[in-house]
Amino acid sequence: MKKLPYQAKLIKIIRSQLPDTASLPAEIGKILGVSADSAYRRLRCETAFTLDEMALVCQSYMIPLENLTDFMGSVVSFRYKPIGNDLDEFRSFLQYFLSQIKSISEFELREVIYAAEDIPLFHIYMRPQLSNFKFFYWRKAILNHEELQDAKFKVEEADSELLELAKKASAAYAEVPSTEIWTEETIASTIQQIKFFWEAAMFESREDVEVVINELEELIKNLQRQCDLGLKFKPDGVLTQTPFTCYASDLMIGNNCVLVKTGDRRTSFLGYNTFNFMNTGNPEFNKQNEYWITNLMSKSTQISRAAEKIRSQFFKALLKKVTELRKFVEEN
Repeated sequence: MKKLPYQAKLIKIIRSQLPDTASLPAEIGKILGVSADSAYRRLRCETAFTLDEMALVCQSYMIPLENLTDFMGSVVSFRYKPIGNDLDEFRSFLQYFLSQIKSISEFELREVIYAAEDIPLFHIYMRPQLSNFKFFYWRKAILNHEELQDAKFKVEEADSELLELAKKASAAYAEVPSTEIWTEETIASTIQQIKFFWEAAMFESREDVEVVINELEELIKNLQRQCDLGLKFKPDGVLTQTPFTCYASDLMIGNNCVLVKTGDRRTSFLGYNTFNFMNTGNPEFNKQNEYWITNLMSKSTQISRAAEKIRSQFFKALLKKVTELRKFVEEN
């Protein structure tokens, strides 16, 4: 058998990305346009990939060259979904977001560890009007969608397709065992966004802002229920048997950071541009990221099915911030 260490490493990486039900020979054969026998020979490293075939396989599975060699240890490639300045591209972003979490749920061994500088989107997506507000805020204030520049937020004006995509993403997340690390400031950016829109007269009415605040409060209460039980809820309120672990941290997290474990594979997702994420499968980077998250958890307190007093104090502090937000709206 030929010694093809880079090809063998590439095949190992591809296998780690695929759920157990996938047929790698069939996929490679389809990508390269070769017979099943030819695909098997390449997978057994009896036949070397040509340069064009190697490039085609890497492109199909989005595997950067740095993953195949140790000579580029300080170089890390990230994948991301760019978002344009119209509704169709924003919808495409949500579809991509949904596909990412669905692909994780296909693995038998799977876990998401989420260091939450801001409220994880999956919790927001369980609340239709909070999702509606976030979509409006992102499109108007961050993405500068032209059709919204003179618009005000109205509860009754919602894009049903966007909300359905959000609900599906949240439902898929409810099937993935997860660990989340929160601080008392995790809800701060959402509160600030609501304050900013209220001060700038970008809510159509007081009733509209009150609906959004009520859903933020319900999000916090639902998170507390999940911590009480150590299990997740679906968007429709049905309790799952999916494990949920939550930590309260006194340390500033700094940015939204997610580590995804699927089988033996690790993938890191880093937040940028307010709500978007970029991700990498770089082994060395993920090793460093996992070390950072593990260290953060070791300095935090588990509040799911443990530390009842601290858990109660933590959620009391979050709900107090919501009460203060209501008071701010009433007085301004």
